[in-house]
Amino acid sequence: MNPAEWIDLSGKVAHVTGAAHGIGAAIAEALAAAGAKVAVSDVNGEGAARTAEKIDGLAMQLDVSDRSAVDAALARTAEELGSLDILVNNAGVYIGYGGPVCEITDDMWRTLWSINVDGVFYCCRAAARIMIEAGKGGRIINIASTQAVSPGVGVTYDGSKAAVTQITRALALELGPHGINVNALAPGPTWVQEGDAPPMTGEAPPRSGEPLGDTVADRISRLPLGHWGAPMEQGKAAVFLASSMSDFVTGAYLPVDGGWLTL
Repeated sequence: MNPAEWIDLSGKVAHVTGAAHGIGAAIAEALAAAGAKVAVSDVNGEGAARTAEKIDGLAMQLDVSDRSAVDAALARTAEELGSLDILVNNAGVYIGYGGPVCEITDDMWRTLWSINVDGVFYCCRAAARIMIEAGKGGRIINIASTQAVSPGVGVTYDGSKAAVTQITRALALELGPHGINVNALAPGPTWVQEGDAPPMTGEAPPRSGEPLGDTVADRISRLPLGHWGAPMEQGKAAVFLASSMSDFVTGAYLPVDGGWLTL
């Protein structure tokens, strides 16, 4: 077999949520470069449209915490692009919904979990229904985080990503008999500020509101690979999990973190 065929996604259809910029946009671009037809969605509809224009994809505005909107968006992907073979659950929030536990309001907690956890569940459920009915198997890639196992930014975000990781394992067990591989991609420190060059690892200050921010900044400064990751590093890993290179991989938690979890 020609190894180039291992990453060939020609004839496959993917849907990437949270793809207006950053990691989601890079994953959409990587899947398209590997040959897939890609639908991109984001609560920022204009941003999704910009990403779609770059890859000749299908754009739509989507709030993943709205279950009926999720069902409609994934059904539209399958109808307009011909199938749904790959789902990447990248949509999520991080800044502004966390902080020390004593300062977290009910609204902060519910808002973050409705997007980071409920949204993942709604998308997985909708995709599973479509994939099972089609009978061709498929791939679901959930974007977790190294914070799922190495906490540092607060219980709200860290807990949500731990939940995503366990959802991934449970669905891998349930959906495997249908030929659907379910895996979690766990980004480490990835620089997503558009227009700004990544700082040297020791230069980035802790984010405001992170209860262990000083510790996080110190760990970044000691990354074994010595630099922040770029969004396309996650895109490359997503192509691996979406392609035939990972045919026998399911239920996995794949850190793409520059060695963060070794510290």
